[in-house]
Amino acid sequence: MKKKNKIPIQAIVLTLNEEKHILRCIKNLKLDVQKIIVVDSFSSDRTSKICKKEKVRFYQNKFKSHSNQLNWILKKIKKKNIWILRIDADEIVEKNFFKKLNLIKNLNDYNAIEFTIEHIFLGNKINFGGVYPQQQIRMWRNKSGIFDNKPMDEKIKILNPKILKSKIKIIDYNLKGFKFWFTKHNFYAKQESKLFFMYRNKIKKSSYKNDIFRKKMNYYKFPIFVRPFLLFLYRYILKRGFLDGYVGIKFCLMQTLYYRLLVDFYIAKRFLIKFK
Repeated sequence: MKKKNKIPIQAIVLTLNEEKHILRCIKNLKLDVQKIIVVDSFSSDRTSKICKKEKVRFYQNKFKSHSNQLNWILKKIKKKNIWILRIDADEIVEKNFFKKLNLIKNLNDYNAIEFTIEHIFLGNKINFGGVYPQQQIRMWRNKSGIFDNKPMDEKIKILNPKILKSKIKIIDYNLKGFKFWFTKHNFYAKQESKLFFMYRNKIKKSSYKNDIFRKKMNYYKFPIFVRPFLLFLYRYILKRGFLDGYVGIKFCLMQTLYYRLLVDFYIAKRFLIKFK
């Protein structure tokens, strides 16, 4: 594996049945990072064969949560003077991503970097709707952070936060179809309903200070099963999701209305089980 990048980077990729994406992901990174580390949740497809053929560092660990997988592998990375890049199997970095990183002159002043996350939905970039692009911490100095213990929307907590906000892009570009989308978001909705109750019951409340989920709790103050429609109107009309055309209405219907109704369904279901 060639290493053209002067910044010492090791990339972490979590996988579960990612044969459709993993080769693209590896090729997108391999010339510019010191090491690609794949943490697999015992895939049943060709993911492991592809990884071994590409000679990346390959581990398997039973999946409990994304946070658990990430913290598990971070403990295994002993080298301190490196940067960790977290990227999903269905993501790619933009052209000249690493070149732009190398042009950052004061990188030594920081211990984490926020990137711009773009989203490709049905082959089209989402520009409006107030959801994308996002800013996320995706690169940090090893041993400078740990992931929170939430079942959903995991975030890395930088211990001594000196965070560079950059416009360098990571692109979320999933190639799987609707069936996969529905399966994945059904799982995500269950996880977010758990997160709602964790916060509501004040479990580990201190870990949610200044967290984005606090803002979500304002959304949950609206009536159940009504709030998804209000959020849809907010994103599609006020945040101009309609400007993305046909893909915009489809994105807002699925990613906002359908998904949020599904979260409310699982919240209601857990309430019913609790009070039976």
